[in-house]
Amino acid sequence: MSQEERRNIFEAQSHHTEIGLAYLPEIARQLHHSRDLGEPFDFLTWFEFAPEHTALFNKLLAQLRSSKEWEYVEREIDIRLVKNF
Repeated sequence: MSQEERRNIFEAQSHHTEIGLAYLPEIARQLHHSRDLGEPFDFLTWFEFAPEHTALFNKLLAQLRSSKEWEYVEREIDIRLVKNF
């Protein structure tokens, strides 16, 4: 798929950026393009949020997973770490 086709799905159909911005500042995200790291997947996304925002994070994931772009996701691994104080 061309970069233009990918961008159209990402922006015009899935509204990916708009969805993510709606959850700031409660949920922070870092995106790492993995091709630059020599990995077989496109990217790795790291989210951070306080435990009291877990339901909000789950809502964000539900929105992203129901978007047009998610039809192209071949594999997802959801790993959650909790920092104990």
